[in-house]
Amino acid sequence: MPTQEDVNIESYTEYALGMTIFLTRIFTRVMLVGFRGMYWDDLFTVIAIAFWTTDLVILQYIGVYGSSVGQTFESAELLTDAQVESFRIGDKLTFASWNCYICLIWSMKAVVLFYYDRMTMNLWQNKLAKWIRAGTLLTFTIAFLFQYCLCTPIERAWQVKPYPGDSCVFRRENYILYPILSIISDLGIMAIPLPLLWQVKIPLSRKLILGFLFSSGIFIIIATLLRTVYSLRSLLDLLVATQWATREYLVTAFVVSAPAIKPLFSRRLWGLKGSTRTGSDDRYGSGGSGLRSGKGSKAHSHSVVVESQANGGNSGSSSGGGKAFEMPSRGWAGRKGNNPKIRLPSEASQEHIVQYSDEEAGIYVTETFTVSSEERKQTNK
Repeated sequence: MPTQEDVNIESYTEYALGMTIFLTRIFTRVMLVGFRGMYWDDLFTVIAIAFWTTDLVILQYIGVYGSSVGQTFESAELLTDAQVESFRIGDKLTFASWNCYICLIWSMKAVVLFYYDRMTMNLWQNKLAKWIRAGTLLTFTIAFLFQYCLCTPIERAWQVKPYPGDSCVFRRENYILYPILSIISDLGIMAIPLPLLWQVKIPLSRKLILGFLFSSGIFIIIATLLRTVYSLRSLLDLLVATQWATREYLVTAFVVSAPAIKPLFSRRLWGLKGSTRTGSDDRYGSGGSGLRSGKGSKAHSHSVVVESQANGGNSGSSSGGGKAFEMPSRGWAGRKGNNPKIRLPSEASQEHIVQYSDEEAGIYVTETFTVSSEERKQTNK
């Protein structure tokens, strides 16, 4: 059985690693889009940091005050007034810790959900992402309501004497329901990006890397199952549940942050920042799409104009084989200084989703123009 000191050391170590991961994610996003280009997934990263920090503090105080875990109807009657008051405080903190657990786990789910919301803009997967977001919100609501309805009236959750019953103290049902709701949400989240990998035209090595990142939610599921099994085996020892909860936090933090951290290791971020692209870089659509833009960190410049080229090399954004449509900007909607639209080619394949989201740079238009086929011929002469 772990000791309080062992759990404290592990909790602080995993907290430090988790904060490093979250702060690295925020740093990467700031480097790419600036503070004004932040999106909802970045906000939920900050929320997750707040709940993890709060839960860590709460767990330390539970170790100081103790709790009713391990008591029975008979032993509770033998407690002194001082012990009753100490355990009452500890039970209140335990109840608060359960709230932090729910909010933290589902906040981290929101991080990856809104990341996919940006990644799947104007694709059919975006509608799927919205449905899964609604389903995840529903699972969160069920988990939160269950927390408050399991033991009623709510004051029984921190009642020490007389003993309120095992359902109010051990909360065995929490260890069963929450993993079920969490795993259902995780499976739904994993279903959003994986179909894209079967359709995009990118090198196999890159597909494998992205596939690993997008399917890494399986590690969250494993961590959730391990926490459930070991916690149910040791209901009388709150330290075991605490130990496995922090491990689950760390695994989840890494998995939900890894896709957004990946661009930090891209040469484009460090080597080509501020450079421009020309139409020779055919990466953002089928049929050859030219992108004239620069890469910067100012979110108020978020805009992309793609010039679609028809077969044969003819170019035009309003005529010929290529048409353009507008995509919502990735910055905060409605914020002053943010361009509300991004233009991408209507015939662009789903490949652009992987390419664009991999860079996630603040892209701004420096120059756009159209060359007709007659002008091209005259220039060649």
